[in-house]
Amino acid sequence: MQFNGSIGRLEIKGDVRACVAGAVLFALLLNLGFWQLGRADEKNLLQMRWEARSALPAVTPSALLQTSDVTQYADRRVRWQGVLDPEAYLLLDNRLHRGRVGYHVIALIETGDWSVPVNLGWLAGDPSRRTTPVVKLMEGAAVIEGQVYVPSAKPIMMVEQPPPDRLPSTVQTLYWDQWFDTLAALTGKSVFPYEVRIDPASPLALVAEWPVVNQSSAKHMGYAVQWFAMAAVLLLIGVLLMSNIREIVAGRPSS
Repeated sequence: MQFNGSIGRLEIKGDVRACVAGAVLFALLLNLGFWQLGRADEKNLLQMRWEARSALPAVTPSALLQTSDVTQYADRRVRWQGVLDPEAYLLLDNRLHRGRVGYHVIALIETGDWSVPVNLGWLAGDPSRRTTPVVKLMEGAAVIEGQVYVPSAKPIMMVEQPPPDRLPSTVQTLYWDQWFDTLAALTGKSVFPYEVRIDPASPLALVAEWPVVNQSSAKHMGYAVQWFAMAAVLLLIGVLLMSNIREIVAGRPSS
């Protein structure tokens, strides 16, 4: 289905279906560009929050639990005298570090009436996947320092994993809010509701590299520029194909 029209010397003609398809693609490219700008803003806010809360004095997990506003937990520095049980840990499977497969070691460290899940970092795994590593945790009291990690969204799994029935155990993801009762029964303590990522300088730390964001805001800005540039090129091509603007600019009569 064709259409024709004119505005003064400007003539416009084209196929309706092609125009609709082009308009949809143009809107999609713009939407992707604005989405990337939104992601850049999110990453900037996360970075600012991390820097602000890193500057606050460390508190104990028990003191942090007195805060009713759970939004204040994320990135907050915590420090306490904990008690380690060498058998009380989880291996979080399928964690990559520089292209190598391995695990994150989540130690359940006691503090008073609570058991705090502390991510000690990455540990290499068996490339053949035939065995799991044996973690050698120290036993007894130790000073633990780190920052509370609150995920931005709940983990998504095709099949939700049941809670571990023993310690130590290997899991594919972490569901602290659904594992409270089971872990409390295994450890004899109530479980702190979020993971603490250990300070990389701690003598207990393994390979503890904790990026604040998985992708910088500058990269999202770069992606946004690419999407907007593609939208601009599409618009330019559409205008040139559907109008006689080239002849007008060149001062030639329309064909």
